[in-house]
Amino acid sequence: MEKYTTVSLPHEFHRSLTRFIKKNPHLGYGSVAEFAKEAIRLRLMDAKNEATVISLRRLRDMPYINWNEKWNSFRDVARKKL
Repeated sequence: MEKYTTVSLPHEFHRSLTRFIKKNPHLGYGSVAEFAKEAIRLRLMDAKNEATVISLRRLRDMPYINWNEKWNSFRDVARKKL
């Protein structure tokens, strides 16, 4: 059985989300929890992509001795992100 935890939201924000979900049933959210899980999942994907871009920019701007060294560093960063 999967274990769960809670996330605290300000009451007014929770009420606002509840109203939004009830006014928009065509979006398919049955609860604030479903909406929050998807929102967090999507934001996490964005944050991971942003982190990858930042890492690659730093790598691009690093001084390097030779192309092989730079390629190996790039490959190592890319492997960590997969």
